[in-house]
Amino acid sequence: MTTLLCLAGCADDTTDGGSQDEVGDSDDNGSEDADGSTTNGTETGDSSGDTTTADTTGMEDTTGMEDTTGMEDTTGMEDTTGMEDTTGMEDTTGMEDTTGMEDTTGMETETETETGTTGGMEGDCLEQGDDCCPPNPNADATLSGTVFAPNGTIPVSGAIVYTTDTAPMGIPDGVYCSECVELTCGLEDYTETNPDGTFNVQAQSGDKYLVVRKGEFMRVTEINIMPGDNALSDDLLELPGEWNPGGGLWIPRIAIANGSYDRIEDALGKMGLGDTTIASFEENTIPGTESFALYDNGRDPGIDGFVSQGTMADLISDPNELAKYHIIFVPCSTDAFLSDLTPQAIENIRAWVEEGGRWYVADWANEWMGQVFPEYQTFYGGNDADLGVFNSLGTVLDQGLLDWLTVMPEPLKDINPLNDEAHPTLFDLPQVETVDNWSGIQYPLPEILVDDGMGGQVNVGHIAWLEGPGGGDIPANETIPLTITGQYGCGKLQFTSYHTAEFFDYVGLSPQELVLMYTILEIGVCQADLPAPQ
Repeated sequence: MTTLLCLAGCADDTTDGGSQDEVGDSDDNGSEDADGSTTNGTETGDSSGDTTTADTTGMEDTTGMEDTTGMEDTTGMEDTTGMEDTTGMEDTTGMEDTTGMEDTTGMETETETETGTTGGMEGDCLEQGDDCCPPNPNADATLSGTVFAPNGTIPVSGAIVYTTDTAPMGIPDGVYCSECVELTCGLEDYTETNPDGTFNVQAQSGDKYLVVRKGEFMRVTEINIMPGDNALSDDLLELPGEWNPGGGLWIPRIAIANGSYDRIEDALGKMGLGDTTIASFEENTIPGTESFALYDNGRDPGIDGFVSQGTMADLISDPNELAKYHIIFVPCSTDAFLSDLTPQAIENIRAWVEEGGRWYVADWANEWMGQVFPEYQTFYGGNDADLGVFNSLGTVLDQGLLDWLTVMPEPLKDINPLNDEAHPTLFDLPQVETVDNWSGIQYPLPEILVDDGMGGQVNVGHIAWLEGPGGGDIPANETIPLTITGQYGCGKLQFTSYHTAEFFDYVGLSPQELVLMYTILEIGVCQADLPAPQ
């Protein structure tokens, strides 16, 4: 049985069947193998036998198949098939499936999909944390362990863990469309990690490649599996913090528009994409250890000892420069290079996102979302959306995010013992205090409909992960989305109304930094290559 699967939580995939390579790179640019060599993208695994396709799209099942998963439906797509729904799924998105596709297979599914996705067509995970494949008569071993973020302390939910006889293809070095891939049960038995990062998966003994992946974070290790139970060490399971294809390590290529106020470079360092130093209740990334590039967007990285790759104007004016990166962060800053956001630069950014780029914007940098993707949201303040500061007691809307925050290790739920000032904690979930909100987007979020490739339409507009009351220049009795993501072409958009990092100095990762980390991992996963809105 072959399963089309999103490595680590595919969102909004509308692909039905078809071949994808190991990294989902469907073009002919090629990508690096685990040994560092470059090959053209090819489908991995044995494609013979019955092929089953996991629907990790967030789309409604229009197949006529009975869903016995008990999963929560977060898609909101309307069932026009007459199929019996025994799942008890709740619809929260307002998306309507107008494909009217009929399934004549008569097959029954029993599936559970990755975090943030819904009902499978066939062959998706039976139970998160355990085997996603049926029992393999040749499996004489089990693997267990916990997948952690690059810093080695934060568990990763929805990571894919599997073994294979052949080295998987690596992550392309630059922007690409991360579509979903095929894994073959019996050859590549796999699982998805629980919210606390734990897993248990069947395997065959012998020399294998162990693959651990979440989005563009991937670790590939050659191991010898012994018959029986194998408890894997953390060093085999930790997501990498550096790009080293020769060592079997891949991470997203990240650029930061270094801002005047927000310190996302320190947040990424604390997540494990750099080394940090602690002094006087302040934790900072050590220049020279960072696994990301910085561009001047109001603050010259050189002031803090980092190497500057140029200015934000240099980045957005050159499509080839943009193409180097999978994710670009534009945190809070002044308007230093806003005049360089010309129509051509806007087109460059939109084309980069359409190809698969992830575009993140925060609070006072709102123009970099509002002017580049104006159809996706309406800001309070209109053309002058830089507002006064306020805190907001947010409510977590996404169940996967809530489950992950709930099982966070106790020391990560409260950083106050490490600091001399008061900070929010995770003790009042589903409520989370967000601090230093400086802008806001209005409800309702616009519906952005595009063709789904099957005769219907799908909404690729923003969805809210976190919402809370306004404040400052926004009426306190109005609820606003605090964290949102949308899709544009094969890429993703993300906006937060608050600073990535709290404004003042502290040690550890604050709750809003943890939310950032979770959503970064989620928007990096595979998805369908949908057309960009016209």
